[in-house]
Amino acid sequence: MNKIDIRPYELQDRSFLRTLCCDVADRGGPIENFFPDREVAADLLTKYYTDYEPQSSFVAFCDGRLIGYINGCLDNRRYGLVVFWLLMPALLVKSFKRGLFFRPEIHQLLQGVLKNWRRIFIWRKKSFHSHQGHLHIGIAGDFRGQQVGQQLVKSLVAYADKLGMVELTASVHDANKAASTFFEAQGFVVRDRYPMVLIREGKEEHYHSLLYVKTISTH
Repeated sequence: MNKIDIRPYELQDRSFLRTLCCDVADRGGPIENFFPDREVAADLLTKYYTDYEPQSSFVAFCDGRLIGYINGCLDNRRYGLVVFWLLMPALLVKSFKRGLFFRPEIHQLLQGVLKNWRRIFIWRKKSFHSHQGHLHIGIAGDFRGQQVGQQLVKSLVAYADKLGMVELTASVHDANKAASTFFEAQGFVVRDRYPMVLIREGKEEHYHSLLYVKTISTH
């Protein structure tokens, strides 16, 4: 197996990270499975981390190719404020200009949002009023099972521990068994679970969103 290098995220990694994120966004599959615009999706999923808190992200490379990343946030309240006041208004304008609101896939997503009010307005509000942290991780399909994710989590945990963080969280779709197995192997435990609805091709998919938590410090 070729050598895998883990290092802090750098600005030059931005486009590659955005591409990989969209390649694996749907339980390891491409974002287009449920969202039609990669540019908007990449902004929504990665822009806070790469543009507002890049120091908390790490990347994995093999033979010059970005094969994995872990985006970290060490202050959920700051994340919530930046997303609500800065990122979302710009994304709404961008989406309108790109004609996204006329796409049937978006209408289905909006229907799902209305059905998921509990998570959006209760769980997220509670989470984003804390000053603890969270993470988002993505690994290229042909490099899963090679401890890339484990190394990335260790890098972020070590960094967060030095800064006195108490815990990190990660949200997981409960149909993504591989992700649940991975986080549990890294010492994460389920703290909360909420029912979710995703509408694809006019059909409702019912599942649970799991909030995994890892205690990293007793500071």
